Order: sequence, then structure tokens, then C-alpha cells
Amino acid sequence: MNNSTTPDNVGVDIQIAGGGDAFGSGGQFQTCFIVDDSHGRFAIDFGATSMVALGQLGIDVAEIELVVLSHLHGDHFGGLPFLLLHRQYAASSCRPLTLAGPPGLQGRIAALMDCMYPGLWEGQWRFAIDFVDIVPDQTTTVLGRKITAQKARHFAGAQDCLSLRIETDDKLIAFSGDTGWRDELIELARDTDLFICECNERIDQPYDTHISFETLSRNIDRLQTKRLLVSHLGPDMVGAIDSLPVEAATFGLKLAL
Repeated sequence: MNNSTTPDNVGVDIQIAGGGDAFGSGGQFQTCFIVDDSHGRFAIDFGATSMVALGQLGIDVAEIELVVLSHLHGDHFGGLPFLLLHRQYAASSCRPLTLAGPPGLQGRIAALMDCMYPGLWEGQWRFAIDFVDIVPDQTTTVLGRKITAQKARHFAGAQDCLSLRIETDDKLIAFSGDTGWRDELIELARDTDLFICECNERIDQPYDTHISFETLSRNIDRLQTKRLLVSHLGPDMVGAIDSLPVEAATFGLKLAL
């Protein structure tokens, strides 16, 4: 993968820096997908393990100018304090950073920073930090990318949980985020170049806030996408994935759209 801020090619490149669950089942890193396009580099979600994962992949985190967040659970945004600290104290670049996610994101980041590094958030940052609200059933353009969100079937406190559809350079990427099955995911995935769909469980469970492989299998023919990856694999899925007819969002996987 080209690690420059603006790739030489005109396509969209994606690398999986984490596709695991909150518990690191099977030694997986938490959710983080890195996208290089003509506008630069952005991340989809940034779990608590993301800085370690990106370091192992040799990806320069200082070149990430945008992080798009599906929801505000620790395994999806808990790595942001470490990204901010790296940019503040270790990175040579001071370019602005945009954080896009559910309304209320700024307050949650402030609370997380205060918990982990008291007093730092209120200090003087050497780079601008911009916040953009991503609202369900609306399309928002952020640094050249069109982001459309659906409300996911999940719970993260007062802030919405989102399923995301991102258009950049005439390519379409959809990400279910954490969610139970909803028929609206069919529309989210329609005509996409890539759909990353959570698949936490192998068999159906009493709760409806995650998708099982059983449920996904019943609906997989309804998903009109060029490529499907499953992510957020729990313990049962990690143990079974090699025998199942789906492709996992494995660490380090590179895709050229």
C-alpha cells in the first residue's frame, strides 16, 4: 500500500488494521480500517488497539487527517487519545485532524481524555481538531467524502450508533458498524464496491445487537456488493471462520477498489 498522503494511483486502497471484537478474541486487533484515496488518508473507527496495529503495519498515523466513527464504544473509538498524544508529542506533522461521528462526540472525547490524561484536553494543542456530526438518514460531505448514515441496532449511551456508507473517488464503501440485523442493511450495501459487515456470533443469540452468521447466511443473497468482508468476530466465529463460506476482515488485508 502506498503510505504517502496522496496515493499515486487514482483508485481507493483499504487496509484492515483491525477487525476483531472488544475482547481481542483470537488475538485480533479492534476495529480500524485505513483508506487511502485521492484526498489523502482516513480511518474508519479507531479502537483501543489501533496505534499498535498501525505500527505493526508500518502505517504513518500522522498522515491520517480524518477519522470516521460508527459509534462510541471503546473498541471503536478508544484509541483516539493515543492518536492525539502521538500527534501532539511525537509526530513531525501538525496538520489538522477531523473527527466525524455521532452528535455528542466532542463531549465523549473530552471525557475520555480527562479520564486517561487529566488536564490534557484543556491544554493548547499544536494542531486544529475539528468535529463533524454524522446524523442518521442524512448525507454529510467531510473532506471530499460523502458519508451517509443509518441508525444501527446497538446501544452506546446517549449517542447514536451508526451504519455508514462512504463515497469517495466514485467508489462506495459500506460498514455495518455494530448492529443487529436490519433489512435497511440491504440498501446500505446496494451497489457498493465493499461491504464490511459485523458477524459477532456463529449462531443466533437471544439478543439483537449483533449479527450472527446464521442470520447473515439467510440474507447474504440480498446483499448487492462486489465484495463482502465479515468483521467483529467473536470467539465462536474466530474458531469457525476458516470453514465458513465468507471472507474475514483479517489483520493486514489489503484491497484495491
